[in-house]
Amino acid sequence: MIIRFILYFLCLQTTLFSSGCLIRSLNPDSESLGAPAKGYASLSNFPFKEAWYGIYFQEDKIGYSHFKILPSGKNFVIESDSVMRLTAMRKTNEIKMTEKISVAPDLSLISFDSNVKMNQKDLKVEGKVDSTKLVLKMNAENERIDKEFPIEGKIFHTSAISLMPALRGLHDGAKYSFDVFNVERQSVENVEQEISRVKGSPGPSEAVWKITNNYGQSLVNSWSNPKGLVVLEKGLDGSLITILEDQESAKQFMEKRAAQKDLILDFSLVKTPERIVRPGRTKFLKVRLEGIHPDLIARSNRQKVLIPENGRPEEGFDIEVNVEDIQRMVNGMVSTSREDGDSLKRYLISTSSIQAGHDEIRDQAQKIVTKESSDLEKVIQLVNWTADNVKGEMKDSFSALEVLRSKQGECQSHSQLYTALARSLGIPTRIVTGLVYSDNLGFLYHAWAESYVKGWLSVDPTLRQTPSDATHIKLASRGEDDQSSVLKMMGKVRVKSIDYR
Repeated sequence: MIIRFILYFLCLQTTLFSSGCLIRSLNPDSESLGAPAKGYASLSNFPFKEAWYGIYFQEDKIGYSHFKILPSGKNFVIESDSVMRLTAMRKTNEIKMTEKISVAPDLSLISFDSNVKMNQKDLKVEGKVDSTKLVLKMNAENERIDKEFPIEGKIFHTSAISLMPALRGLHDGAKYSFDVFNVERQSVENVEQEISRVKGSPGPSEAVWKITNNYGQSLVNSWSNPKGLVVLEKGLDGSLITILEDQESAKQFMEKRAAQKDLILDFSLVKTPERIVRPGRTKFLKVRLEGIHPDLIARSNRQKVLIPENGRPEEGFDIEVNVEDIQRMVNGMVSTSREDGDSLKRYLISTSSIQAGHDEIRDQAQKIVTKESSDLEKVIQLVNWTADNVKGEMKDSFSALEVLRSKQGECQSHSQLYTALARSLGIPTRIVTGLVYSDNLGFLYHAWAESYVKGWLSVDPTLRQTPSDATHIKLASRGEDDQSSVLKMMGKVRVKSIDYR
């Protein structure tokens, strides 16, 4: 449901959610018979055709979501619309999403049309199942991208995740597995669902079934009423919550003008017990963190996680960061993480958001570097050019090409463009996320990059640093490119002590 909606907004400073509040029932006829144990089998048998949800963060209502199931000949169309507003650094960002998904009675995908508007910028994605492939057409900033994805058997849209248990059957211990196309990640991902009955009395809005959804890199828990309609959903360790509401309550959000919590200044800023002087010059950092699990922190030749022998890791552990000696690294005098050519290929590909193969990206990269430059020299030239030519603005972008044309954006935008430029020159590069110290404030969530130059080298194309200073603490969860670890940390992590030089 709305979990997929937030993936469009993973630009760090403007992304996180949690809540706790009362649930209002949508269906006055909730005493009607529940979903059969064997499921409704077809959308035509569903007793509910529409629902409205509120989206909450830290007791603030930040948006709503709505879906409607309509007949279309022998098939069905699922229409949905969502709005979400988030405030970061005193600037309010808004996302609007509308979708029209054509599905068979068993929810299998036929086609979809998705439109996203983010701060007056548009992204349109169309998809159609054609035998053994999914044909995709995307348009962002008047740039057309066509792609095809091979598929085996039936594939589903992510909107099917919340409807599948009611379709296939709600009974204790039921397990379902199916593949969905993730529009945001542009990949086919497997969904594993497990159904369990809520013990004791029904929960709010007659929640009697709990559905555990393992989806891609996400774990989402949802609860449904006896008829199979989802009434509550929690994702990202309970930080993002959507709640069943009536239409009037859900849409009241649009008239709301009260100030929201600032996701940076009010919530995600990690204060330190003492100030770091000249953080950009730091070569070594040691911090004691509390409130989170150490598995959220990346391990590498640059960064170590030290867990106490006694006690619980959540009660405190240390992180040590040592800045790379790039000359010794290039000369092979420092032990670094080595990867073979096959494992590095994924960091050279051109994607819809990192268009390394686009003529404008390639031409710009060639203009920045000199032909006789080594890979390290090219990295430095690209980092410096990006920092010098992209104006720092709290504006989100859908792609590196958009950043190149507008020459403005926040840290994620700088990192997208730098990554595209580096990849176009054959330098494996990836975007990473984590914490970085900001003068007189504390640690803030941030995005930068790593390029492979005889080992991974941390660079910051926003702050013009090669290598990145030691206050860059990289996060990781399951996969090193998974940014959900950022959301799991926000509002929980504390810095107990700090040492640097």
